[in-house]
Formats: sequence, C-alpha cells, structure tokens
Amino acid sequence: MPRIHLGARQPRLRSGELVDQLAYELKGHRATGQPLIYEKEFEGGAIRTTVIWDAWESLSLEDRTSIILSAYTEAEGSEYRSRVALASGLTVPEATSAGMLPFQVITAIRTGDSVTLDECRKAMMDVGASTLLDQHRPQLRFATLEEAEATVKELVSRLPHSEPVWVTMQDFGSLDDWVDR
Repeated sequence: MPRIHLGARQPRLRSGELVDQLAYELKGHRATGQPLIYEKEFEGGAIRTTVIWDAWESLSLEDRTSIILSAYTEAEGSEYRSRVALASGLTVPEATSAGMLPFQVITAIRTGDSVTLDECRKAMMDVGASTLLDQHRPQLRFATLEEAEATVKELVSRLPHSEPVWVTMQDFGSLDDWVDR
C-alpha cells in the first residue's frame, strides 16, 4: 500500500468563532453543557483529546481537528498544544453511536408532577442537551455515571422540585447483543 502525505490546510466555516469558543471552554471549568472535553494523558506526556460538541455537525473531521488544535494553542500555549498527539471532534450522536456516551438522563413526567415536560425540555437544553437526532426530544448523554448525576443536580437546581422526574439510564447494547444466534 503506498504511503500518501497530505498537506496541511486551514479549516473552513466559522473556524475563528469555534476556535474562540473552544479556547474559552478549555480555560473554564463548567460543570455541565457542551462541549464535553475528554483528555487522556499517556506516559511520556502525550495527550489524546476528544471534544464532543454538536457545533461540529457541518464540519469535516479534518476541520474539527484543526479547530481543536488551534483552540489548544490559544488556551494553553504552543508547548501544551505540542503534547496533543490525537485530537478528535464528534457530535453527541456520533459519540453515542461509537459507544462513548453510554449514560443518558431522561424525563419521566407523571400526572401530578410539579413540573411540565416543556419546562424539563428547556432545562435540558440549558445544560447542553443535543437535538441533532430529534428537535423535539433533547438528549443528555455522558461518558460516566458521575457526569450524569452532576447534571441531574444542576437540572434540579434550575428546576426546583423536579427530582422525581429525572432518570439516569445506561445503554447495554442492542437486543442482538444479548440474543444467542
């Protein structure tokens, strides 16, 4: 198989705005919302970063990577950026399909609850829910149970008396994964 060298190119589409937003997020420490930024440091100091953000929807993987690396340079400096060996950008649905976000917070509204479905949807949107799969059914997805639980606490603080309506679930694969063939 031949080895093909591809030249570097600049990102298209809103790149400056996204670089600035992501750099701001890298400098801050929000407890909830998008983007979700996961970093893994390896022996020797190399870093793998995955940025899960619905803002990537219309961008190529190459553009996403370029924006992530530019944001790291802006937020952390070129020395830290040089440690980033792998940078990936995925939307929430892409990361969910890849099995990276197995935990989900959903609503279980019952007659007599002190909050409405519309109030719950708004609160979910306020804490970073994705609507890429369905505009009317926001999804809150997470890599860990701790992240999901922290988001439920934030939802309850934004929507008092809503504790009973929030349910945290974990994906366990499809039915085909559990049925012997």
